[in-house]
Amino acid sequence: MVRLPSPGYFETAGITFISGRDFSAADGFGRARVVIVSENTAKKFFPGQDPIGKRISCCEPGPDGEKLVIGVAGDIRSRGPALTPGAEFYLPFAQAPDVVWNWFRTVYVVVRTAGDPAALVKPLNAAVTSIDRDLPLFDVRTMDQRLAGSLATARFNTLLLSLLGAVGLLLAASGIYGVIAYFVSQRTQEIGVRMALGATASSVVRLVLGQALRPVAAGAVLGVAVALGASRVLSSQLFGVSPTDPLTIAAVLATLIGVAMLASIVPARRAAAIDPTRALQSE
Repeated sequence: MVRLPSPGYFETAGITFISGRDFSAADGFGRARVVIVSENTAKKFFPGQDPIGKRISCCEPGPDGEKLVIGVAGDIRSRGPALTPGAEFYLPFAQAPDVVWNWFRTVYVVVRTAGDPAALVKPLNAAVTSIDRDLPLFDVRTMDQRLAGSLATARFNTLLLSLLGAVGLLLAASGIYGVIAYFVSQRTQEIGVRMALGATASSVVRLVLGQALRPVAAGAVLGVAVALGASRVLSSQLFGVSPTDPLTIAAVLATLIGVAMLASIVPARRAAAIDPTRALQSE
C-alpha cells in the first residue's frame, strides 16, 4: 500500500523506526526521489541486506519510479488486526506522483495530544477552513474509536460465543446435578449399608464425587481434542492468542471441573447425611 505522509507523521502515529531517517522539508518537489518502506517490505525486497541507500521501483513508470530508500519503519496492520502486515511504501507528500491522485480521494490529518482529543475538533476545523473554505473536515474520530470500529465484528462474535458458552455451562451444571441426585436416590440403601459398616461421611462424599467427575474428565479430554482439531476455524477470531494456548486450555478445564464439583457437592453432602437405619428400612 502506498502512503503519502508529511514530515513528523511516524512520530505522531506512533510508528517506530527500524533504521534510517524520517522525511524532512528537504525532500520536496524536484529533489531526489526517496521512499520509506515497512520492515516486512524491506525483508521481502532486500533479504539479508541493509536496504538503506538502495533503490526500489515504486508507484510510477519511467526513471521517476526509481526511489532511494532512506528509512525502514515498523510494520502496521492497516488492513485490520486479524490480517498480517502487508507491503507498505511511504512517499513524501511533496513528491507525490500525479498517478497517485487517481487512487486517493481523501487526505487524513493525524494529530496527537496529551489532553482530550475531542477538544481539538474545533481548532482543526478552523485550521482547515483557513487554508481552503471548500475543504470539508469529516469523520473525525480518535484512534481508540477507529480501533474499536475495526474490532466491532470480532467483539460481537466473542460476546455471542461467550453467551452461548455460559448457557451451555449452566445446562451442563444442571444436568450433572440432576444425574448425581438421581444416582444418590437410587443407591440410598447401598450408601446406608456402607455407613452401617463403618464408612465415614467424607468417604461417601468422595464416592459420589468420583462417580460424578469420571465422565466429566472423559468429556473434558474429548472436548480438548475437538478444540485442537477446530483450531484453524478459531484462529480467524483470535488476535495475539494462539488457539492452542496451554494456559487458556488449562483455565477452561479448571472451570469445567470446578463447575462439575459445585454441581455434585450438594447431592454428595446429602448422601453423606443419610441415616443408615432409615436407609436399611426403606425397602
